[in-house]
Amino acid sequence: MEDKANIIEAFSELAPRYEQVVNSELNRFWGWSYTGFVNLLISSTPIHPQDIILDVATGTGVIPSLLEKGGHPHNQIHGLDITLSMLKHAKSRLGGQDGHVNQNLVCASAMEMPYANSSFSQVICGLATHHMDVNKLLHESYCILQSGGKLTIADVGGSEIMKFPGIKFLVRIFAFCYFLLFENKMRAWAESSAVSNVLSKEDWSLVLLKSGFRNIVIQKLSTRYFWVPAPLLIKAEK
Repeated sequence: MEDKANIIEAFSELAPRYEQVVNSELNRFWGWSYTGFVNLLISSTPIHPQDIILDVATGTGVIPSLLEKGGHPHNQIHGLDITLSMLKHAKSRLGGQDGHVNQNLVCASAMEMPYANSSFSQVICGLATHHMDVNKLLHESYCILQSGGKLTIADVGGSEIMKFPGIKFLVRIFAFCYFLLFENKMRAWAESSAVSNVLSKEDWSLVLLKSGFRNIVIQKLSTRYFWVPAPLLIKAEK
């Protein structure tokens, strides 16, 4: 519960400047722009006109907004986020398009999704799984996906070296110091705690299989520095 409270507090403060800050951080460590990273996630997701889509940890609504601009019906796009302040920004963004307001925004935890089984044909999640219990996230995602439904995730990946004793602890110390210096104490706590949830490519394969997913494809994306854990693009099917 303490980690959950830290995340909500950290991202409530970050909400008004979220996209600017994340764009700077992705560029600094990976050489990616935020827009470029999100566009890659969307372009890697085979979306059909009849799909019902859930964007997990939707934040300020960037992914639903781009999906709508790409021609997908707004009433078939849903967004879930644990931070109400982020959703307020998402509602403002989505409410400005074609005079409609997207009513499919829900404030809830991705580990306890308030949806019926088999509600969605697509589940998307970008830059958020490191703040979650991945096993619970995958269990919930599997339940709410229809048979044959697709899961697409893009986030930081861990390396095998992080499994050596003490390495993950040192990474947590680095993350805390970095975000304390450039952001604030709550963001530092949230990001340093998240290090424990970062999985390697091999770990992702195992947990996806354990959760019942199949046709798993995991791609390691480019990064600016060899010593920075590379982002992963993960695709799987129920």
